[in-house]
Amino acid sequence: MIDRGHRLGWLLVLLGLVVDLSACQSHTEAEVAATTPPVGHYEGSLSVAGQPEVRAALDIRHPSPGHYEAELTVPTAGTLSFVADTIIYSNNQLRLTRPARPSEVLTLTLDGDFWRGALTLDTTKVKAILVKRSVPTPSTYRIEELPQAAGSAWLYAPSDTGTPGPALILLPDSTAAPTAALWGDALAREGIIVLVLPATDSATATAETPRLQAAVRLLHNTPGADTSNVGAWASGERATALAQVLAVQDSPRVAFVIAQNADLSPAGKAAFRELKKSRKLPLLGLYGGPASAQRAAALRNALGGRRGAAVRAYRTAGPDLFVPAGLNPQFGPGLPGDILEWMRTR
Repeated sequence: MIDRGHRLGWLLVLLGLVVDLSACQSHTEAEVAATTPPVGHYEGSLSVAGQPEVRAALDIRHPSPGHYEAELTVPTAGTLSFVADTIIYSNNQLRLTRPARPSEVLTLTLDGDFWRGALTLDTTKVKAILVKRSVPTPSTYRIEELPQAAGSAWLYAPSDTGTPGPALILLPDSTAAPTAALWGDALAREGIIVLVLPATDSATATAETPRLQAAVRLLHNTPGADTSNVGAWASGERATALAQVLAVQDSPRVAFVIAQNADLSPAGKAAFRELKKSRKLPLLGLYGGPASAQRAAALRNALGGRRGAAVRAYRTAGPDLFVPAGLNPQFGPGLPGDILEWMRTR
């Protein structure tokens, strides 16, 4: 196993890597060469019976000694693209598991300059064939797993940290959790740092306050993050809990809020009204599903036409803001562009 490497603060993870790497150091140079993946840029296709073939590319990079990276890119089916945080390579076989989506696994066997194998999507196997074309293209973003007591958080961060950019904390509920990684990949490619926290439906202001505080601190210490432009995106009941947390005077400081399918019970409406009065934070409301127009109108009424607030409905998308399409779910119409535009112009 060749791991991408983790932040210095995660000592236990690093200790595990030290053990793995020290074991590798006892191998002969020939043995090491036989167990390291071949670096390069590979191009080819993904195909499944009854559906059009799609072009794909695989980049395997070796940016530093003992550190390998891999990225699958599918231009016409963007939600299939991902960066792997861990590479497993042995006996000419490569295995990449998509971070935060363990049911998506790319398994390939090296045959000369060709990789042959399959991308597994839950129970669907997509045939993959890729041939080496050139040196690997530069990476656009990286992924890091941050183990926690309640499950792993995932940090998606652009590779270029020279110019500070916006950062976003994702607090998904169980409905949004399966697609949270798709947002992390898509937004990180656009230069946004994304921290995806473990999902929970038992959302209260008491529970969310320390989670949000810790997330803000982590992003403030992440290279490339603009500490004045850190926002939070919460789903379902967590969106209401987030509003309650931020309405308090000494709450964690965030620059903007995105609320997805926010609960609009009397308590929910009261939380957003209080957030409007006390903090005046820019807010984007997102709703998906058949009742999205009515729920969006209810949030607009709760906000009272507040300046800096926008509420959008995506009736053809599900509550997770995705629509079924081909090999993988696709973003609802206008997404993620609508969110990126709002973040730039708010």
